[in-house]
Amino acid sequence: MGAPFPVLLYHRIDHAGLSTSTAPEVFRRHLELLCEHGWRSLSADEFTYYLDAGMPMPRQSFLITFDDGYASVHDVALDILREHDCKAIVFLATQFMRGPRHGTAALDADGDADKYLSWDQARAMQESGIVDCQSHSHTHNNFTTYEPKRLRADLQTSIELLTSELRLPHRHMRHLAWPWGLATPAWRDIAASVGLRYQHGVSRLAYRFGMDTRDIPRTCFDAVPVPSFQRQFWLQTGSCAPLWDLAYPMGRKLRDISRNLRAA
Repeated sequence: MGAPFPVLLYHRIDHAGLSTSTAPEVFRRHLELLCEHGWRSLSADEFTYYLDAGMPMPRQSFLITFDDGYASVHDVALDILREHDCKAIVFLATQFMRGPRHGTAALDADGDADKYLSWDQARAMQESGIVDCQSHSHTHNNFTTYEPKRLRADLQTSIELLTSELRLPHRHMRHLAWPWGLATPAWRDIAASVGLRYQHGVSRLAYRFGMDTRDIPRTCFDAVPVPSFQRQFWLQTGSCAPLWDLAYPMGRKLRDISRNLRAA
């Protein structure tokens, strides 16, 4: 199965105090700990290279990802990544993007528009070589009510906007992070059919060579204190990792059974 390859997930890097907010000093310390112990973050191109080649990831390597496209990724996280020679992928929900061409009245009306990236900021990050922009769908909806044709159109819209605004070829858009990590096999087939070959979910497991690359697990570390970050990272990568890989999925299944029994 190869060495464990942790994929870290964050949303906002700020002091908003929300469940999706990680204080800048905490995010910085997360990265410091990994770098101090010899871990190296892969760029999106490096990650894709190993996936394309069907090769295990290098030992003691990891991936940093951000979901939704909050402005703090540009305003705060980018400099912290640069300080530690780290790379990242930001998964953009393209409907949330600010800008004269594709801004949304709904975001402007509720005051949230200034919390999301502009296309200029996204271009600056892409051009920095530090952060790569990929798809988080267009509408960031729960797609359970979508017909296949509608879901395909949503993903295609996301790709079209990303490629046109960032001036990138269509072949660059290979990665999709499903909103809330929710996807069915049929949805994954649709995403793959439009070129989004590598798909990311949410799960407290490290990726290992041989896993389904249409369901790459990512661990959310939003607002996670440093000791808890260390503990969770060690569970996924340390000597107990093989046991964790068995115990965690089993625990989730037991939890789901318990919920179903209570709902019956």
